[in-house]
Amino acid sequence: MKAQSEQIPRFGAKPRILVIDDEPELSRLLLTVLKRNGFDACAAANGTDGLRLAEEQNYDLVLSDIELPDIDGFEICRRIKQNPKLRPVPIILMSGRLAEGNEALALKLGAVDFVSKPFGVEILLSKVAGHIRGRKAEP
Repeated sequence: MKAQSEQIPRFGAKPRILVIDDEPELSRLLLTVLKRNGFDACAAANGTDGLRLAEEQNYDLVLSDIELPDIDGFEICRRIKQNPKLRPVPIILMSGRLAEGNEALALKLGAVDFVSKPFGVEILLSKVAGHIRGRKAEP
C-alpha cells in the first residue's frame, strides 16, 4: 500500500492528526502513511486517552474508530463537539462494521466524514487532506 505523496497537497506547517484506534497494526499503518505524506500524527489506543490528547494538544483533525474498548467513537465525537475549544476540529469516524445508520449518525453528531474499513489509503489521504484544507481556508 504505497501512497503517492504527489497527490496530497503540502501544507506550510505540518498538520497534526490524532488517530484513535485500538488495532495496533492499523494504528501503525495509519501513522506511517500520514507521516510519509507530510502530516504530524500520533495515536491513542482508546477513547479515554484520545480525548485526553485532544484536550491537551492542538490537532488539525481527529481520525477515530467507532468501536473502541471504553468510549466509542460516537461519544468521542459528541464530547469534542460539545467542547468550545475543540469544536472546530474536524473528525472522521471509521468502522469495520457495516451497520446501517453508522454514517448518518456520525454526520449527525458532527463528524465531517465517515470511512468504512477496509479502506484505500489514497481515499483516506484525500479525505484527510481535503478536510484540513477546508479548515485552513476558514476565516
